[in-house]
Amino acid sequence: MFFVYYLLALLLVPFLSLYFLVFLWRRKDFRPNFLERLGRIPRVNDANAPLQGNQAQPRCVWFHAVSVGEIMAALPLANAMRARFPSARLVLSTYTPMGRDTASKRWDRSGVIFYFPLDLYPVTERVIERVRPDLFLLVETDFWPGFLRGLSAKGIPSVLVNGRISSRRLLLRPFYRRVIQQFSRLCVQTDVDRERLLELGVDGARVAVTGNMKFAQASAREGDPARLREQLGIAPGAALLIAGSTHEGEEKEVLRCYQKLLAGGRNLVLLVAPRHPERVDKVEELFTAHGLPCVRRSRAGGSSGHAIILLDTIGELSSAYALGTFIFVGGSLVRRGGHNVMEPAAWGKPIFFGPHMEHYSDIALSLEREGAAVRIKDGEDLAIQINRLADDERGVSEMGRKAAAFVARHQGAVERNLAIIEELLQSHKGRMPW
Repeated sequence: MFFVYYLLALLLVPFLSLYFLVFLWRRKDFRPNFLERLGRIPRVNDANAPLQGNQAQPRCVWFHAVSVGEIMAALPLANAMRARFPSARLVLSTYTPMGRDTASKRWDRSGVIFYFPLDLYPVTERVIERVRPDLFLLVETDFWPGFLRGLSAKGIPSVLVNGRISSRRLLLRPFYRRVIQQFSRLCVQTDVDRERLLELGVDGARVAVTGNMKFAQASAREGDPARLREQLGIAPGAALLIAGSTHEGEEKEVLRCYQKLLAGGRNLVLLVAPRHPERVDKVEELFTAHGLPCVRRSRAGGSSGHAIILLDTIGELSSAYALGTFIFVGGSLVRRGGHNVMEPAAWGKPIFFGPHMEHYSDIALSLEREGAAVRIKDGEDLAIQINRLADDERGVSEMGRKAAAFVARHQGAVERNLAIIEELLQSHKGRMPW
């Protein structure tokens, strides 16, 4: 199976080359450091460094996190591993420019950050040789068959952490069975993920339900909300509606909601945080075209005087959630699978999301059942729900309390993942691949 995969990948190289030329011409943000995707990265691991202590001590641990959400989920585990293995070097690969930008601000300054390589045999072989990891940790989902096979062939243990297994993978059962078997251990978020792995034919002894590490990150409460409020020019006590991680098509619904609330006499400040900051120009044009001037966070200067703010910076959405009265989580009114609902929940905020929460289906359903969140159909429905709660201070407070309590009950995923990683390293003691 892997031979066929490698062969098809090589045959597609001419077409992939043309695709990337067009892609890079259209997406300037992908151009910097593009050669890293072809294996041009510095050598990372000192294979001559002695192992320390009685426990298995890795020299180099390679994390891979596709973009911002996965990187934020990985941070609590990375911090725990730095404390547990202080001499180990933690390196990080990511896929998107936004992910790299976030990593450059949040990852350990001494660590190496690079783009994940294209899954072509010569490229992945070069990168594995340059990094020489003692352990590979894949965060959530980004299964590259050739790369995983290359790790397994070299005896490098790999662990899926915070894993999510979509139902779509079951449609290609024979293929994904072989791919997922390359992992040494699989740590997944829910019982549903575990059942899907078992359906794929994975040995249950290699699978553990460890929970969602994003709960730990959500509880970290980074940033200074009070300072951010001052910088945004939001008056103390002002009601604030936040639309976080929105995608194209959702801002129109948020606008529809906001106009309906204004028409009903509601006095709300609106903060919109597009999932991709490069879309801020289009979002700004949308609101100004409807006679609603807005200001960007990067230009607010503490005295915006505007009722609409566009969050065009990276890494501040969690702090912004702390200021919100009502939170709409994007990626859910369009088919994007939804985004992180744990961050606003950890701040104790009433949460709203659309029908498409596939990536967080269990969490979204649990928040609904506990009365901490409301699923809405569109912008008009969002306005109706906010109007219903706006005069019910006790109801708003109760929703927030339930949301925060839900997050508090789901701590411990980092510790469970770390225990499995330590157990795996202990079983490989004396058999480090380098």
